[in-house]
Amino acid sequence: MNLRLILGLVLRESSVRRILLSLVVLFPISSDAWAWGDEGHKVICEMAFRLVQPSTRAEIKKLISNDEQFNTFSDSCIWPDHPRQRASEHFLNLPRDSDGLHSESCPSASACVVMAIKKDFEVLSSNNASQAQKLGSLKFLGHWVGDIHQPLHVSFEDDRGRNSIPVSGLGDGPEK
Repeated sequence: MNLRLILGLVLRESSVRRILLSLVVLFPISSDAWAWGDEGHKVICEMAFRLVQPSTRAEIKKLISNDEQFNTFSDSCIWPDHPRQRASEHFLNLPRDSDGLHSESCPSASACVVMAIKKDFEVLSSNNASQAQKLGSLKFLGHWVGDIHQPLHVSFEDDRGRNSIPVSGLGDGPEK
C-alpha cells in the first residue's frame, strides 16, 4: 500500500494535517508484537496528542470538551469499536495477487479504511460541518489511523483479514 498516496489525498488543512501526521508517524513505532485493541488505540492517540503543536492540541481539546462520553482524545479513539460502527471501513482487503494500493479507491469494495480516512478528514476540515460532526470525525480518524497500521486490518480479501484462519491456543499446536 502506498501510504504517501493516501496522505497526499487527504492532507490539506494545517491543524488537521498535524493531527493526522502525528498519528501516522507514531503508529509504526509500536507495531509488531501485539494487536492494538483498546489500550493500543489509546496509547497511540495519547502519544499523538502530546506531540502535536499547541494550537492543534487546543483544537482537539475544544472538540473533546463537547463529548458526553469521553474526557480525553486518547480515550475517544476506541469509540468506533464500542459498539462497532461503520464495520466495513475498519479494514482494507486486497486481492491475493495485489502488489499494493495504487489509488484512493477501495479495491473490490465500496468502503474501506482508506476511504474512511479521506471522508472523515474532509468533515473535520469542513467549514460547513457541525461541531458534533467534527467530533465524530476526529474520533474516527484517531481510530482509522490505528486500524490501517494494525496487523491483519490490511490483508487479503479471501481470508477476511485472517479471520478465516484457525488459530490454536498458547503452544498447544494445531487442533486435531
